[in-house]
Amino acid sequence: MSEALMKAYVVGDQARPGQSKQLPQSAWHEDYVNGQAVEPPYDLDALAELYETNATHKACVDAKVVNCVGLGYRFVPATDRESNAATANRALLEHLLATCNPEMTFTEVMRAIWTDVECLGNSYMEVTRNSLGNIDGFYHVPATTIRIKPDDEGFVQLRGTQKRHFRSLGAEVLTDPVSDESQNELIHFKKYTPQSGIYGIPDIVAALAAAAGDRAAREYNIDFFEHNAVPRMAIIIEGGQLSQELLAQIQNYMQTEIKGSGHKTLVLDVPGADTRVRIEPLTVGQHDEAAFLDYRKANRDEILMVHRVPPSKITIVENANLANSRDQDKTFREQVIRPEQRRIEYQINRMIREQMGIGDWEFRFRQADLGEEREEAEIARIYADLGVWTVDEIRQQQGLEPLVESEASDEAP
Repeated sequence: MSEALMKAYVVGDQARPGQSKQLPQSAWHEDYVNGQAVEPPYDLDALAELYETNATHKACVDAKVVNCVGLGYRFVPATDRESNAATANRALLEHLLATCNPEMTFTEVMRAIWTDVECLGNSYMEVTRNSLGNIDGFYHVPATTIRIKPDDEGFVQLRGTQKRHFRSLGAEVLTDPVSDESQNELIHFKKYTPQSGIYGIPDIVAALAAAAGDRAAREYNIDFFEHNAVPRMAIIIEGGQLSQELLAQIQNYMQTEIKGSGHKTLVLDVPGADTRVRIEPLTVGQHDEAAFLDYRKANRDEILMVHRVPPSKITIVENANLANSRDQDKTFREQVIRPEQRRIEYQINRMIREQMGIGDWEFRFRQADLGEEREEAEIARIYADLGVWTVDEIRQQQGLEPLVESEASDEAP
């Protein structure tokens, strides 16, 4: 007695033609081979795409950018006493930053630049000069289009088939070999990494696995709901043979009726009393909802951790209260934001001193810290009452000019 033949048919999408998985040759390949540019440690285009595809990463980047460079700036005196020359220098600096770009404010330029730093680990500010050689403009240069030349010889930009060469700020004036014009200058901002002495890498690199896992989980959910929340299934025929006509009907139903249109029933007309048809969900690999959510939350927390951004900064309020949120905000400002602000300020102030010859004013970013400003104001009031600080000394700390009355009283015999 022969055993009944059991057959299983997998019903899914029709076969699609195979496609090559080779990566296209980089537009920078020739420059890397010829030694005209140094290849960055990670694919910059892939890192840029991650900013648009991972919600947690984007929220962290935006929070860091706004707190670091997006709240405005001010100039504070670098010397004890102001003079007519210092007043003129301050007016010059304020005019420069107010008119540095015809399409963007200086704050907008810095936001674009620091977004590149947080996404790619590198960013570039173009510095322009007028016909007299004086600095008169600042522009954001997309970091995905820039590569660094070997031995700190400058930078090269590639867009399509067009190239442009740049020199470092303050470097010897060179002629662009392509345009025969003088090369503009770039300031390079980067996040340090021991892996490269030339390029930086962004914080998200340490959590690439978490970002990839979160993307896979999200796509799995999208695929599940695109099929009306119907799990993967196996149609099992026992004690009979499935005709090609019936197979085609089932296949058509699974592909056109279930997908995109729910609440429909498939009726199978099976001849013979000994023939049985079973539709079994493939539960192996199906996720438990709680575990699935925990996995996505773990990925989110890992991305938060490498960015060192408190959850409250990206509107996550789980287990949050006023006390711990305030402590997290203070830690975020002191250990993440302020060190980055100081690095940017150092480069800008160096440019002001060395390229503009102004040493009596220093550039400072404003900080989102109203509570601390209130505390500083209270301390200043106490010191003023004790006679430790004068009103003008307090105003100087805030980047304000002396009071006219104070100047008059100082000149009085």
